[in-house]
Amino acid sequence: MSQNYIPFVKTACFYVCVSLGVCIRFLLGNLYGVLITMLAVRYFSESIFGYPAYSFSELMEWLRSLSDEMKVAIASSLVTVIGFLVAYASATANWKSQVLANIKLQAWGELNAFFTEVGSLVTDCEIYATESIEAASKIRKSKDKHEKLFLVSYQYSRGQEIELKRKRLVAMSIQVHQFTGKYANLFFSVPKVQSNFDIASQALTEVASKTWFNIPLAYAEDTDPVTTFLKQIDEDKLNDFKSTVDKNRMLISFLPGSAGGILQSGVVPFNGFSLLNMYRRSKELHNAFEELRKAKQNS
Repeated sequence: MSQNYIPFVKTACFYVCVSLGVCIRFLLGNLYGVLITMLAVRYFSESIFGYPAYSFSELMEWLRSLSDEMKVAIASSLVTVIGFLVAYASATANWKSQVLANIKLQAWGELNAFFTEVGSLVTDCEIYATESIEAASKIRKSKDKHEKLFLVSYQYSRGQEIELKRKRLVAMSIQVHQFTGKYANLFFSVPKVQSNFDIASQALTEVASKTWFNIPLAYAEDTDPVTTFLKQIDEDKLNDFKSTVDKNRMLISFLPGSAGGILQSGVVPFNGFSLLNMYRRSKELHNAFEELRKAKQNS
């Protein structure tokens, strides 16, 4: 077999195995699946076991032919077994529901904290880019030497802080993919969560890739810091970064919140007060959806 077909074969085998696993788990581990399995076994019992299954009338006839002691033994055994199964199933279901709710809340909390920090870093970098462009424009127009030196000194003092925030933002654009590895099963099991997360992480990666604009540095023995500052300003890259932020801002802020809301909805139900507050904010919701539509269209 050609080496080029090995990834294709592995991918096909993976999807086949996962699909079979899901079907088997449903047929043997789910109440409705077990019912379907039993009905199928009963229907094909003659070809499987060599003799047909009892009909309802035949089963009743067989029960009537048993002694009273045997009927009591069968009834008591059925009550014991069914009671155990019901108790076990309900306890297991409650435990799984509680664990799943805790995992959903944990994932929502981590997503919220992560993208809140991302939004703060992006905003700080955007403010610095805007300030740098405005400062360069003011310096070129101003004839006051002291004002020029003040603007340059202020931008130099901000440079180190923005450099740290830029490094943190770039690092987070890599760390964002850890969510997929950590919560892959959860994200895939809930509609729209994985797709929203993928779009948000892609938008974050695009914004982080545009942060590598030049940050002016001060030199100790510089006799003309104003000229040095202007030479280090690349307005094209700064404007490119700002336009990238404008294009992806809604995707970074709205879609992670949407994914978190979907995860939280399984724990916090939507009630009448939720509906009332939603109607009160219908205009804000409309504006948000319109901005999201434009952001997706431009991405």
